Amino acid sequence: MPTLSSGHALPPLDELVARLRAAPAWQRKRDLALLGQGFAETAGASVGAVLRSFGEARAVEALPLPDDIGDDAAAIADGHGHLLIAGEVMWPPMVEAAPELAGVNAVLANVNDIYAMGGRPLALLDTVLVPEAADASAILAGIAAGAARYGIPVAGGHLTVGAASTSLAAFIVGRATRLLSGRAAAAGDALLLLTTGHGRFRDPFPFWECSFDRSDAELRGDLDLLPQLAEAGLCDAARDVSMPGVVGSALQFLEGSGMGAEIDLDALPFAPEVRGKELTWLLSFPSYAFLLAVDEDQVGEVSWRAAARGRVCARIGRVTADRRVQLRLAGERALLWDFDREPFTGIARR
Repeated sequence: MPTLSSGHALPPLDELVARLRAAPAWQRKRDLALLGQGFAETAGASVGAVLRSFGEARAVEALPLPDDIGDDAAAIADGHGHLLIAGEVMWPPMVEAAPELAGVNAVLANVNDIYAMGGRPLALLDTVLVPEAADASAILAGIAAGAARYGIPVAGGHLTVGAASTSLAAFIVGRATRLLSGRAAAAGDALLLLTTGHGRFRDPFPFWECSFDRSDAELRGDLDLLPQLAEAGLCDAARDVSMPGVVGSALQFLEGSGMGAEIDLDALPFAPEVRGKELTWLLSFPSYAFLLAVDEDQVGEVSWRAAARGRVCARIGRVTADRRVQLRLAGERALLWDFDREPFTGIARR
């Protein structure tokens, strides 16, 4: 079994590629192609309603609709930067088994989407459907705890008690002075992973909690690295690492940008707690992890800023123009994906 330079092990590369490609979280990403159907007809009314609900009344009808979909958040230029709108549905098994944790994660997932776009969150809405009132209380307690941790007001939402099943979705609005799109990685950029050096799994869920040791103020500062990098012009593009894990999120990032990459698995910053569960970590949703596409001339500054906060910023690869994603491990190399032959989500830069 190949051994990483950090002392951690993964399956042989061919087996690893097969297991990644077969992962349920990766298979579900194929459904994202449905997002393109009917989007143009419905976006105008939806955007206008959300903006008005937050008092953003400036010429809503004149705001340009997004040309593309599939980024971490919808970005709407308004002459003062970009308004950002995002939403997340929580994984139903987590909502049913751990409703308070699901509530916290509903906030976390939305917050990460806004910061990944170079923005800062403004307010959150939630939608909760539950069979019993006790289920709602646990979910809402989690949302309140998450909102307090990230310093975001919950501006409203919807609650139905007596539903046939449990469901939780949350929606967020934010603002970016200078946008970081997940669709703007450029050939030659270094591919960096911004994350933390420690963590813990939240079994049985595919969730890697890696910010539990940070105070609220520290975590908010860690997240604010993203808009700071954007405003300083130090980063070309970014995307948060979500349900498909580091490599799967990299596929979304690269496909959306119309690029490929060479990814060096030996360079991944496995935390000590991951030992023996490397593949599980690769397929987990981390609480704090972002992929950055950075010009080579800026890598040193970006890494320095992350290190100054005690965060890990590892160079894990290089963006290429050939729309093919290659993995390297222990001196071996394998093709993971060829976007020209096979779409991952079907959402690519136009």
